[in-house]
Amino acid sequence: MPNYDYECQSCGYTFETSQRITEKALTDCPQCKQPKLQRLISAPAFHLKGGGWYKDGYGSAGSAGRTENQRIDKLSQKLNESESKSSDSSSGSSSSGDSST
Repeated sequence: MPNYDYECQSCGYTFETSQRITEKALTDCPQCKQPKLQRLISAPAFHLKGGGWYKDGYGSAGSAGRTENQRIDKLSQKLNESESKSSDSSSGSSSSGDSST
């Protein structure tokens, strides 16, 4: 059964409880008894470790060696290259109008 975090909007009381997925969300605060409970969004309580589990969900021989940082570095490099190309083309089109009087 998953754990859910709740916070009372009236008194600020927070707590965690185990509920079935099919159960309705709680509404009444166990501390102040007001119907002001709100279910909070929280991170899952498990982490997949060990061989065979990939963060991106696409485990294959070609992508197994690549890390998330390598992907980010490659995307950043492409972005920097495209920005430098666009700035080179825009700076080359500006003329320095030398006008002698």
